[in-house]
Amino acid sequence: MNALRELRPAEIASRELTHLLRLAVEGDEASLAALLCEELPRLSVHGVVDDGRVLGFVAFDAGTDPVTIEYIAVDESARERRLGAALVGAAARFGRAVYAQTDDDAVGFYRRLGFAIVPCDPDPRWPERQRYDFLLDAGDRAGT
Repeated sequence: MNALRELRPAEIASRELTHLLRLAVEGDEASLAALLCEELPRLSVHGVVDDGRVLGFVAFDAGTDPVTIEYIAVDESARERRLGAALVGAAARFGRAVYAQTDDDAVGFYRRLGFAIVPCDPDPRWPERQRYDFLLDAGDRAGT
């Protein structure tokens, strides 16, 4: 049975979460280790856990308005189960609105959930990629 909840420190340090973080960001082992040790501890990290295995996670800043999703990923084996929508819903419970920024690969996902989408300036880390701002207002949460 899938359980969506705040992840425990051991689950955040697991190989499964490292794999998911690798799916969420492009980076070498050193940058992933820095994210795990320095950035994730300051964020709320929730995940879908099934039989002790983390299938998906969302890391967000619940102290911002709107709540800001920093990282989100679902394991390849669990796609098409609407886990991503559930993870966005977990972040949405912490604020009146939810914000995310990403590139072309996630536009369809956020659009299906009802987010407003606006092109924005490129990220200096990936200057060749179009970036987008995504915003979901509390009144638009039908998809979560």
